[in-house]
Amino acid sequence: MSKLERVRSGIANYDYIRFAICDINGRSRGHVVPSRNAAKYLEGGLDTFEGLLMFGHETEVVALPHKKGYHYGNMTLVPDLDTFRPIPWGGDGKAKVAEILCESQWKTDNSPQEACPRYVLRQQIKRLDELGLDLYSGFEIEYFLLHADTMKPIFDGKAIMCHRNQNKNGPLLFKFDGDLFKAGVDMDKIHSEYASGMFEAVMKPQYGIEGADLTFKLKQGLLEMADLNGLKATFMSKLDLEETGCGAHYNFSLLSKDTGENTFYDQKASDGLSTTAKQWIAGILKHSKALTALTSPTINCYRRLHQPWSPGSIFWGIEDREASLRVKNHGPSGTYLENRMPSGRSNPYIVMAATIAAGLDGVKNKLVCPPTASLKEGKALPYTLDEALKDLEADTDLVKALGEEFVSWFVKCKELDLKRFAGLVDDMERMALEKKIYF
Repeated sequence: MSKLERVRSGIANYDYIRFAICDINGRSRGHVVPSRNAAKYLEGGLDTFEGLLMFGHETEVVALPHKKGYHYGNMTLVPDLDTFRPIPWGGDGKAKVAEILCESQWKTDNSPQEACPRYVLRQQIKRLDELGLDLYSGFEIEYFLLHADTMKPIFDGKAIMCHRNQNKNGPLLFKFDGDLFKAGVDMDKIHSEYASGMFEAVMKPQYGIEGADLTFKLKQGLLEMADLNGLKATFMSKLDLEETGCGAHYNFSLLSKDTGENTFYDQKASDGLSTTAKQWIAGILKHSKALTALTSPTINCYRRLHQPWSPGSIFWGIEDREASLRVKNHGPSGTYLENRMPSGRSNPYIVMAATIAAGLDGVKNKLVCPPTASLKEGKALPYTLDEALKDLEADTDLVKALGEEFVSWFVKCKELDLKRFAGLVDDMERMALEKKIYF
C-alpha cells in the first residue's frame, strides 16, 4: 500500500482532519475538513490566504509585497503525508480528529514560500544529509498552567521536582501525557519547575524534522487541552517579574548515517569532544547575537535573558548552566550540546534551523573553538529585540544560509511588535501589553 493509499484509508477512521501549518510566530493555523471531503486535498493541497505565515500575535495582517503573490490572494497548503496522526483531544470526546502538517506554496508557480518555518528547517536538514549526518535532538519545554477563571497559577511557590506537588497535579498531567502519546508525542520526563504554576516536558529525542514536528504538536496540544480543562497554558517567557522565566532548551547531537556513531564524541580527546563538536560550538558562538533574535523572538523574551539560570553572555562550558551553550560529555551516547538561548515563545522549527545553520558554518569553515569561559568573560547577548534584529540582519553568513526571504519576513513580522511598544515607557504598562499580546 502506498503512502497516499494508507492515509486515504486512515482518514476514513476519523470525523474531521486538520490541515495545519506553523506560522512564523509558532502558532498553528489552517483548516478543518470533514473527513468525507479530505481525500481530494491529500495530493494537490488546499487553498488559503497567502499571508497566513505572517499574521501578528493578535492576527494582524502584515503586508509583504512579493513578486509571486497576488493582492491578498491565495496560496496552497501542501500536506506532508508522513505527519498524519490522531488528535485525541480534538473532538472533546464527541468527534474523532486527526491532523496533517503542511508547508506553503505560491499558486503562481507552485514554488515553496521560502519563509515557511518547516521548509526552512527541511533545507538545513538536507545540508546535513549531504554530509552523511543525522540530527538527533529534543527540546525541554517549560510552560505555565493557570486557572482560566482567576488567571492564577495552579500551584504557588518554587516546587521544583517536588513529588507532592506533582502528585497533586498528576491526574491532569497524566491525562495530557496520555493523549499526547496517542498523538505520537513522547515525553521522556515531566516535572514541576522553579516558578508558580510552571512545569517542564522533556521531549524524547527524535531524528531529523520529527524533533520540531512533535514539539510543535506538544505545544499546541498543551494549549488546547488546557482550554478544555478550565485552564490556560502559556509559554510566555516572563509571566511574572518576580518569577523564573520560561525557556525551551534545545539538546542535539549529530550521528553518522553510515555507522550510527555520535560525531560529537572522541574517546581520545581529553574532554571527549571531537573536532566536529568543537567546530560546531565555534559556529554557534560566532552567530550567537543573530541567533538571539531567532531564539528569543518577542519583546518579553528579553526579560528572561540576563537573569539567573538564563543566558546572558556568549560562552560555552562543560555542564555549565550559566552558559549560552552547555556541553555534556558523558561517553558515546551522552555527549551532546544544549542550546540554552531559546525562550518559551520560540518557534521549534526556527530554533532547529538556525542552530544547524550556525553550527555548519563552524564545520564547513573549520572555525577554531575558543576555550571554555564564564558568564563575566563572555560578550553580552542582545538586551532587546530591536538590538537582536539588527544583529541578525548584519550577520550575512547566517542570512544567506537561512534564506533572505525567510529573514526578511521574520524581521518584518517582528517590526510589528516594535511599533506596538514604541513610545511606551512605563514598565508596568509595557508588561500589561506584553501579557495581552504574548500570553
